[in-house]
Amino acid sequence: MTLLLGLDIGTTSIKAVLYDPSDGRAVRIANRPTPVAHPQPGWSEHDPQAIWEAAASCIREAAGGQPVTAMAISSMAEAGLFLDSHGQAIAPIIAWYDRRSEKQAAWIEQQISTANLYQITGQRVSPSFGVTKMLWTRSEMPRHFARAESWLPVPSYILWRLTGQSMVDYTIAARTLLFDQRSLNWSHEILHILDLSPSLLPKIAPGGTPVGTIDARAASETGLSTSTLCVLGGHDHLCAALAAGGYKTGTFSDSSGSANALLMLTDDFIPDPALASRGYASYAHVLEGLYAFKGGLKAAGSAVEWLARQLTSPDLTPNYTELERTAETGIGHRAGPVWLPHLIGSGTPQGDRFSRAAIAGMLLEHNQGDIFRGLLESLAFWTRQNLEEMEALTGQQVDSITLTGGLTRLRLLSRLKATVIQRPAVVPQIPEAAATGAVLLAGLGSGVFFTPAEAIASLRCTVEIIEPEADQTSWYQSIYAKAYLPLYEALKTVNDNLEEIQKEV
Repeated sequence: MTLLLGLDIGTTSIKAVLYDPSDGRAVRIANRPTPVAHPQPGWSEHDPQAIWEAAASCIREAAGGQPVTAMAISSMAEAGLFLDSHGQAIAPIIAWYDRRSEKQAAWIEQQISTANLYQITGQRVSPSFGVTKMLWTRSEMPRHFARAESWLPVPSYILWRLTGQSMVDYTIAARTLLFDQRSLNWSHEILHILDLSPSLLPKIAPGGTPVGTIDARAASETGLSTSTLCVLGGHDHLCAALAAGGYKTGTFSDSSGSANALLMLTDDFIPDPALASRGYASYAHVLEGLYAFKGGLKAAGSAVEWLARQLTSPDLTPNYTELERTAETGIGHRAGPVWLPHLIGSGTPQGDRFSRAAIAGMLLEHNQGDIFRGLLESLAFWTRQNLEEMEALTGQQVDSITLTGGLTRLRLLSRLKATVIQRPAVVPQIPEAAATGAVLLAGLGSGVFFTPAEAIASLRCTVEIIEPEADQTSWYQSIYAKAYLPLYEALKTVNDNLEEIQKEV
């Protein structure tokens, strides 16, 4: 029997999926919380050993002692760590959403023009990117930096623990802000400007490239065989989109986990610096020869969970079923409140990392369901605005939108997206889509599948088509056009002032 394994290292949880290609379904799924610590206000870190142990435990449980032909990893993209000459972690992994490296991001903007940076990397500066964390360590922890022999993104670190090989795929490399989309290699120009050595960084190859087999020590910790082949995976959002059928140009997917990524596939890199000011990115896909045109919002599922806890109990798991039920009662009857969903910056299309969230139009008659629905509506409005922008920028027309990720568990949100964008929402019932995308890359890298189409065709899953609700489209058209779209500009000065005040603290 041929079995494949996909490991997904997510912001809030680590998952492993054991997959049987002959049956097209997951044999077993394991899940662990992603270990995280908050050593001081505003800081979030992961202990590298704890991440490894959680990943190894997930792999052991999912594999269940059965022989695994190949495995690959999907992962959060921007976090990484320095290793010393003995291969030991020097410091905790700074979480991708940790903003302590704002000063380093601002310094990069002074060293490299936004236009030049975008034409090389397809990205604009943000404290999320891996390089800002490297520079923060060099500035704030110089003794640690002096000991560094290498820097590995999180999935590369896990691969190194599994195989002893240091490699990274294009999509994870792109999120360091050091990857040249034209040469598909590390940018010597940027490394030179920032005075960083290329020797710190792993080798680069496309997703689906074989890396090596499991070494003896990792085999004992994971329960895998030393004959199991490790294959390069990729950025979790792109892996999830692949599992949902995203393997050719023109497909559009909405991958919603802790963050939200909108992905439109293109044949070529789009090096237009005008896109940088709006926060869009263009970078190599997990499949060689394709590029992802990406819009994003850093707080989506995390924002929903945060609000649900505030509305119920911070110490208890929110009752989403009850919140959704209450939220639905106000549709078509109580307009608002309207959210500006910028809990970690605006994301696209404004590209304003200092924008803040807001609730507008609150009345005494509004209840907790209205407040919750308002946030879900705002996420649907955000999706529509970006979809229309991305269509205009690429000239591609989208007939439907494919939804993947944890937020698809909120059926009300999926319905709202279909109604607000006025197009069908396609929801494949794929458990752990990102890990499943990694499974498909493992199959491609090991020769189980010969083409992406064959890999995706192996999946046996139901697909739900959610049509727009005709009796609500005009209602939401009015809220979108008259309340949501003007909200960012109406609050921009206020948010800029708050940011200046915060800097004075």
